[in-house]
Amino acid sequence: MSLNKDAFARYRLLDERLRKKPNPTLDHLIRYVSEGIGKPVSRRTIQLDIQDMRYSQILRFEAPIIFDRGAHSYYYSDTSYSINNLPVTADDLHGLEFAISLLDQFKELPAIKEFEEAIQKIAETVRFNKQSRGEDKIIQFDRPNSYKGIEYFEPLVRAIRERRRVKLYYRKFDGEAVKEHLIDPYVLRESRGRFYLLGNVHEGKTEKVKTYAFDRFTDLQVTDKTFDGKAFDSERYFQNVYGISEGAGQAETVVLAFTPVQARYIQSQPLHHSQQVVKETKTETHISLRVMINHELVSQLLSYGANVRVLRPASLVEKVKAELKKSLDQYP
Repeated sequence: MSLNKDAFARYRLLDERLRKKPNPTLDHLIRYVSEGIGKPVSRRTIQLDIQDMRYSQILRFEAPIIFDRGAHSYYYSDTSYSINNLPVTADDLHGLEFAISLLDQFKELPAIKEFEEAIQKIAETVRFNKQSRGEDKIIQFDRPNSYKGIEYFEPLVRAIRERRRVKLYYRKFDGEAVKEHLIDPYVLRESRGRFYLLGNVHEGKTEKVKTYAFDRFTDLQVTDKTFDGKAFDSERYFQNVYGISEGAGQAETVVLAFTPVQARYIQSQPLHHSQQVVKETKTETHISLRVMINHELVSQLLSYGANVRVLRPASLVEKVKAELKKSLDQYP
């Protein structure tokens, strides 16, 4: 059974026709569904759909479909039955709550905003049903209510698909001046509640792949200039990157000593796909990563406080020690 958009469209059309007179034959159902979805549907597909509506434990329609052998037709034994009348289960409500929470984070996108009223109605219905069951909100996301700069998402997706160069006006955190950048956009990436654009930046006669945070965009223009981005492999680019930005130099083997409790957290949610346990004792667990040394990695390690100790490389040990010393110097 295929739980895709076409399948549910067929179930809806079958349900619609089975509730009408005269009772339809299999050929009538095939024609009705084919016309409804705008493309031909096979006899075998409709026969399987009827079986799924009757018996599928995934759909849980339990449709009372009867076959009249004399008239070679189908009908509902319960004339009041419709798949539209089925009660919503607790699992259904949790699934809807999860979907609505995801949509809510992208509510500023035009594609989502177009259906804002419908989504809001569904959200209110879910909340009402959960309250009537005496349930509180179960699913919460540790994400912003909306991503700053999300209005640039759709034009950037279009520019990437059409391989069009963009003109980005960007303000860094460390200054008020807005700078113009000509970029061949490659990929959009989300990290820690922020969206980033990764692309090839043209600066005079030089080019370099860089990342730009959406929340620092001040304006964006999609130009008519096209580019060839086939040579860029984003998966390979991020293979040895922790977070969003490349570090200086090549990837290195980083070895970290975690306390037993912290190690369990790290093992349950790895820092990086290259993560491996290289040694484990009663007092600590040694974990290795193959990554570039960048600011994000250093910041993450500092967030663990006394629960981690950097063993190698020596350059990372010194970076972390220097940052810890700066922190201590803040307190007289």
